[in-house]
Amino acid sequence: MVRIQEEMHIAYAGVSIVNAIPCGRGAVIPINLKAYAKEGSKNRDSPLISAIEDYLYKKYNLKTTFQIFSEIPEGVGLKSSSAVSVAILSSIEEKTKVYPPLLSAIITKEYGLSITGAFDDAVSSYEGKISFTDNLNLKILKLIENPYDLNVIIVIKGRRNELNVNLMRENCKFFDEAFKRGINGDIFGAIKINGYLMAKINNYETEILDYMIKKGAIAAGISGNGPSYFGLVKKGEEGPLLDHFEGFKIVLTQVVK
Repeated sequence: MVRIQEEMHIAYAGVSIVNAIPCGRGAVIPINLKAYAKEGSKNRDSPLISAIEDYLYKKYNLKTTFQIFSEIPEGVGLKSSSAVSVAILSSIEEKTKVYPPLLSAIITKEYGLSITGAFDDAVSSYEGKISFTDNLNLKILKLIENPYDLNVIIVIKGRRNELNVNLMRENCKFFDEAFKRGINGDIFGAIKINGYLMAKINNYETEILDYMIKKGAIAAGISGNGPSYFGLVKKGEEGPLLDHFEGFKIVLTQVVK
């Protein structure tokens, strides 16, 4: 187990309320899985980290490296890249004087690491709040202090399917309806709409979402571009879901309060 030093900067994972790819507007709930970073001896590398270091050197003449630790599963739709990026950029915010989620979105889009720049993911990761954002124009539309004391059951099944981006965008009006519901207060309804749309368009199993709802989840959805399914449940009521999905990769955590 890695011992995290106190001076490290923290950013959160998240689960999707609405995917930003179809319409350019997205929304995210932060969850209590964290990435940590600080300037220091480099301990890992990735295309994302290399892109950040390259951008910082070209833009700010800042040649530096970072120590990074993360407890977020990678490549499964839980916003791990945004959390690592935001943690890194938070550690040098005094040097860049730029809001870390904004810089994260600029870098990831410029280097082709994200379709939309994932501004919604980055804002939620940095703020620890529910975010509603316009990713096309890099604007925060709404931030909400999370009022829900809920557990999050994440079921990771299989590999990420190839996204049908064109069909997602053709269905923008339905994703936009989910976004409008969420920003106007029906966050759980937005999660359900987004989840079923993502499943049907990108060939994920709706049966998992159905079962989560049947067994008491307040909402169930697909996070990011998959393959993570998630259910929001009241604390103490996660037992039936944990039993049913035994054998799959399961992560049990909480929404950030």
